[in-house]
Amino acid sequence: MKGRIAIIDDNEAIVEMLRRRLEKEGYEVLCCSDSSASVELCRRGKPDLVVLDILMPGKSGWEIMEELKGDPATGSIPVIISTVKNRPEDLEKGRELKASDYIAKPYVFGDLLEKIRALLGD
Repeated sequence: MKGRIAIIDDNEAIVEMLRRRLEKEGYEVLCCSDSSASVELCRRGKPDLVVLDILMPGKSGWEIMEELKGDPATGSIPVIISTVKNRPEDLEKGRELKASDYIAKPYVFGDLLEKIRALLGD
């Protein structure tokens, strides 16, 4: 395995597509479409990287990010923000919360894979 990646997105079709594509690339994939369960998934699953959607029902991606970065068990995990919100203030908020990278939806899988490889050193 190249590494363990957590995909957190409320769109189950996106989660499933990413899971299949990343597994074909040799990654182990943890999936979560429920924002309230996402932080616990990361605590237990110890992913090497998280791909996190910002627009989620219930707990927002920003809230999830704050919890992840505020917890010593998950604070050092790189996070790629994935969202349709591509405004300068969203990019700035991602930087403030220590996101490792940002990708705007819709995106080409190859672009996401390139960001993942860069962060994991593959």
